[in-house]
Amino acid sequence: MMRTTKDKGLLILSTLMCLLPIGMYLLVFDRLPEQMVQQWGASSTPNWTMQREFAIFATPLLLAVVHIIVFFIMSSSQTKASTPLKMRTLFTWFIPITSVFINLIILLANLNEEFNILTAVFVFVGLTFIIVGNYLPTTRQNYYVGMRLPWTLNDADNWNRTHRLSGKIFVITGIAFVLMAALPLSENAMLAFMVVSIVFIVLVPSVYSYLIYRNK
Repeated sequence: MMRTTKDKGLLILSTLMCLLPIGMYLLVFDRLPEQMVQQWGASSTPNWTMQREFAIFATPLLLAVVHIIVFFIMSSSQTKASTPLKMRTLFTWFIPITSVFINLIILLANLNEEFNILTAVFVFVGLTFIIVGNYLPTTRQNYYVGMRLPWTLNDADNWNRTHRLSGKIFVITGIAFVLMAALPLSENAMLAFMVVSIVFIVLVPSVYSYLIYRNK
């Protein structure tokens, strides 16, 4: 539970940021289509639309609810004791920033059919990986954040070594995402790269951590 005025103020401010896109939508409300696209499939083909009056509230409100839940988890005494302030700060602002970015993409894509959604997503994912990669090595053992494997949770040395490697992999992968966004690649190639990258950043640290466990 939140015990300080600072926590309450931070929750209010960050939640308002989650809802900020509603104001963005209202500024150009008359220019938005009656049926707004909310989700795109392969080849950036729209596969889910919503009435404009509801669409401008749907995603911001959903992310605001998720943010509040995450905020209370990160504000618990147990999480504060095991998670560095920088990592908790990252989690506090990640969903609000994501809300602004995702809704900005939805807004621009509905105003301009030529807007390249996948390129924008690649840039955002890349920057996110770079930021997370810089914070991962500072994370102490906990049950909420990081590579929470049986052998990392039972061995501080394993946890630290695994997260140092994970941090480097996240940063390198993030840089690769940003570079890929700038290249004239097909959507299939970009989607394949995304899948391979996600498997890579999860599998390599996990195998490395297990090998440390086995060697000990």
